[in-house]
Amino acid sequence: MTVNFGNGIFGCDMLPPDLPDAGEGACCMGAAVYGPRRCTCWEPVYDLEQQPVKPGEMGMRVKMCADCAYRPNSPERRGEEGYQGDPESLDEMVATGDMFACHQGIRRPVRWVHPSGAEVPGHPAGYAPPLHDGKPYKADGAPADICAGWAARRLKHMWREAEAS
Repeated sequence: MTVNFGNGIFGCDMLPPDLPDAGEGACCMGAAVYGPRRCTCWEPVYDLEQQPVKPGEMGMRVKMCADCAYRPNSPERRGEEGYQGDPESLDEMVATGDMFACHQGIRRPVRWVHPSGAEVPGHPAGYAPPLHDGKPYKADGAPADICAGWAARRLKHMWREAEAS
């Protein structure tokens, strides 16, 4: 099973795009060798406190969120910077059956803090769920839900394929 989620691969590439050189190029080995973009000192400050993961199966959202990536005018569909996906990749996930997880209940960094005192705001779509058995988990420790927008489109796609055969 493939589950696609959020900004980057399952929240692994969640550093903000424009980090200042808070450590003057030498705060850590990453910054000293590769430059400020590779500084490892930045720490995320999350909007929700992550509880221990409670392994289980993903549930299904009953209806689309107001800001669902599968809505016609979503930031993902408009190609806004920092949002995972575009119309083609979202449609490809529907066609291939690669599940898309809902962001509701998933923690995200609201800001990034450097030991020097510098702070950078987090991106509104920079979700950072923990993963277990290839599934993202909500801040309350429960498995993330399958996106209702993705599921509706997937069912429609499957119905059309069945009708065509």
